Amino acid sequence: MKQLVWSLPLAFLLACSSGTGSSGSDNGEGGSGGEGGSGGEGGSGPGPSSSSSSSSSTSSGPSGLTEMDRLQVYCEKTMLAGCPAWFTSAAQCVDIMSKTQSDLCQDKWVAETDCLGKTQAADWTCNGFGEPEIVGTVCRDEYGFGSYCRIAVATPDCYGAACMYNADCPGDATCNDATKHCVQADAKCGGLPCTYNADCSSGFTCNDALGQCVVN
Repeated sequence: MKQLVWSLPLAFLLACSSGTGSSGSDNGEGGSGGEGGSGGEGGSGPGPSSSSSSSSSTSSGPSGLTEMDRLQVYCEKTMLAGCPAWFTSAAQCVDIMSKTQSDLCQDKWVAETDCLGKTQAADWTCNGFGEPEIVGTVCRDEYGFGSYCRIAVATPDCYGAACMYNADCPGDATCNDATKHCVQADAKCGGLPCTYNADCSSGFTCNDALGQCVVN
């Protein structure tokens, strides 16, 4: 249903994960989020969010899973044999994804991980890009929308300096009305929260129903 490209963002996150574990600008404040649309790519990626582990031991969502539970569900379910495009191990996935937590994406992250926890091995395959993909209809309305939002918000090019107007942003970056942070025009920001098409980087539009940037 949706193919999302993580290569550049994940390369940045992988590099950052060997450092201090927190490099991006200000991060998620409140709202919802998600990933990038049906049949397209969504990138996102870099530097860890500042709101990373504040709720790692608290329950969230109807299932009552903790943040660490959710990270483990997401990483274990998407860690398929012969499908190495994103992470080399579930432990590496947990380490990197734990640095992308943001309140902006929490609702969809909860829905995604609640649903993924119910999937079985037969529900998954590895696509031609080496990415884990759901083959049936289970979780297709949830998979990716929370995790890609987290990756986008953890990416400095997608979630830069705080702003009120486009004039507050450097170069060709614009001010995202939903996040109130600058977005670089050429960044890969699939799943970034948005209000208008102008909130998304080139190649993406704002899906009104999702409130997120999706591939054109």
